[in-house]
Amino acid sequence: MQFRLEKRREPSRLMSYATPFAAVLLTMVLGAVVFSLIGYNGIGAVREIFLTPLTNPYKWQDLGIKAAPLIIIGTGLSIAYRANVWNIGAEGQYVMGGLAGTGIALLTYGMTGWWVLPLMVLAGILGGMAYAAIPAFLRTKLNVNEILTSLMLTYASVQLIYYLIRAPWKDPMGMGFPQTRLFSEAARLPTIIPGTIVHLGVPIAIIVGLIAWFIMTRSVFGYRMRVVGAAPHAARYGGFSENKTIWLAMLVSGGLAGLAGVLEVAGPFQRMVPGFPTNYGFTAIIVAFLGRLNPLGVILAGIVLAITFVGGEVAQTTIGLPNAATGIFQAMMLFFLLAGDILIKYRLRRVSPQPSVGAA
Repeated sequence: MQFRLEKRREPSRLMSYATPFAAVLLTMVLGAVVFSLIGYNGIGAVREIFLTPLTNPYKWQDLGIKAAPLIIIGTGLSIAYRANVWNIGAEGQYVMGGLAGTGIALLTYGMTGWWVLPLMVLAGILGGMAYAAIPAFLRTKLNVNEILTSLMLTYASVQLIYYLIRAPWKDPMGMGFPQTRLFSEAARLPTIIPGTIVHLGVPIAIIVGLIAWFIMTRSVFGYRMRVVGAAPHAARYGGFSENKTIWLAMLVSGGLAGLAGVLEVAGPFQRMVPGFPTNYGFTAIIVAFLGRLNPLGVILAGIVLAITFVGGEVAQTTIGLPNAATGIFQAMMLFFLLAGDILIKYRLRRVSPQPSVGAA
């Protein structure tokens, strides 16, 4: 007995929206089973990772801090993926945005003025865009797959951090630690809620998602992204250049990743350190798909993935769960989401094996 996938005439729109919720629930169930089988408290792991960050008011501020970069980067990736442009190197563009902002912070060290932080933000956006322009150029001029180039450039950006903080940018008063000096007050993001760590980047992330939703649903730019991604051949007849769309998609997604990077280095870190690459760029890929490539959905998905980050840290201290547990839960979530997408578009049909030619 054999099975094959048969394309459905019309995918269910209801199931398309229900699949992300089902993926989260299945992740919780399978995660509890898996961690129970390997000797941990599986039910406790699910409780600490998915529920404690919501029920503990002291963790809500952490959710905002973790969700902000995921929402910003995920929004940019959702735009690129809508256009069928597969930017996998948002982590590298996030790093370059943080480095560009750090460069401005060090150049203006000791200066005061409202203009320092906006200049850092502009530098961060341009840094992310410049790094995303490399795979865009290689794709449009040499037809090199942007998946590979953007991914490999990520590792180059991490090595650049290590070089800068160990040599030209190393804090002379840092007692030998590989890090830059602490930013001046003018180069740090202000907190918006007194007594908490919630900084200005959190509302900026929400605003970015809302603006992106409006642009993608109410503008020619959004229409262009959707048409080129869905029907590139038809888009040519409509006057939309595929190469220009690739450039636009890469620059927008890279610029938003750079924005997330500079907000992160000016907010929670307030200096460049070796631990700055936090895999937000890779996790934002899950955020984009979990949010159905819709900026409004990305906001909700960013919060969900932030819950796993915060909950994973809680689970390490309360039940001794390993640090890798967070990545395991996130990977399972993506697996169930992609599997659900296949079943939305295709049905599994049983077919009878064909008799061999020489059979009697």
